[in-house]
Amino acid sequence: MSRFNRPLARWAIAASLTLTGCAGAVRDQIYKANEAQIDIAQWTHVRPQALPVRTADGLALTGYYWPGDPMDRDVILFFHGRGSNQGVAARYAEHLTGRGDHVIVVSYRGFGGNPGSPTQAGLMRDGRAYIEQARRLVGSNARIFLVGHSLGGAVALHVAATVPVAGVVTLSTFDKLAESAPGGVSALLPDKWNNLDAATKIKAPLVMFYGTADDRVDMGQATALFAAAGHPADWLIAPGAGHNPDMATLGPLVSEAIEAVDDDALDSYPASLPAGWEVRRK
Repeated sequence: MSRFNRPLARWAIAASLTLTGCAGAVRDQIYKANEAQIDIAQWTHVRPQALPVRTADGLALTGYYWPGDPMDRDVILFFHGRGSNQGVAARYAEHLTGRGDHVIVVSYRGFGGNPGSPTQAGLMRDGRAYIEQARRLVGSNARIFLVGHSLGGAVALHVAATVPVAGVVTLSTFDKLAESAPGGVSALLPDKWNNLDAATKIKAPLVMFYGTADDRVDMGQATALFAAAGHPADWLIAPGAGHNPDMATLGPLVSEAIEAVDDDALDSYPASLPAGWEVRRK
């Protein structure tokens, strides 16, 4: 059995068994969305611009944006994980700024003061809305890169399976959510987040980061996701790293990955690795 987020598995199973048919109760545990408003100044050193976005189903969301070099066509969209918010995402994403790329923090429905309630279909709509906004900001020739942590990696993978992008980077992302609920209970989960299926549909390069001490996503899941990915794909393994990303270390590697995709040079990425790290490629 996959071990993505064991507390989530326990809550999802209990909710499914006692509240069969009440998808909202199960989704509360899948997403752990906090509706509290975000003061972005508390999360960032260089305050980003507020970025309003309207989704295809009419929701008004607020994300954030750090403009890059006006001549740079690369736009990085950062997707946060379960129980997180756009403030945490901005704290992570700020480590991707300052290298010329435009950086956008994606903000989901039901999180951080946004209207609506999260669902798999809804979060995918949100991601696509931010891609459309990125193209309005930077131009129709913008090169869109999706970077997602944990559940955010799932959103990035599923969005990239439906919309052309230049590349995808996942940080500590699971293989299939339904695997956390054994037996027939998995059939009751309203949102499956089958990342193995999404990975087979992505035409863009994929770079994956995992830590060997991740207590939520094990290396078996990483192996399965890497096997499902197309070509090219790189898998970077950080010894002793946990589930939450150390973006001071990962930020430069993510930015280098984007440059390598631009240069069609993933076969020689990265130029160097921290001591003890490993890279696998296909």
